[in-house]
Amino acid sequence: MTITLTMKEDWELWAEANCNSLQQPEPFEILRQMPKQLGKGYNRDIEVHPHLWLTTWI
Repeated sequence: MTITLTMKEDWELWAEANCNSLQQPEPFEILRQMPKQLGKGYNRDIEVHPHLWLTTWI
């Protein structure tokens, strides 16, 4: 099944998920639980250099 979202709808889903985000292990790392409407898992953002972020989806 395909889900089509506008950018605004996507931002709203992630804003809600950010309220439920996991504890940040380090100041340069952010863990976020994926919005339940999009699936299961989380994404992890790591700042590898100033203003350069690496994102992984698990």
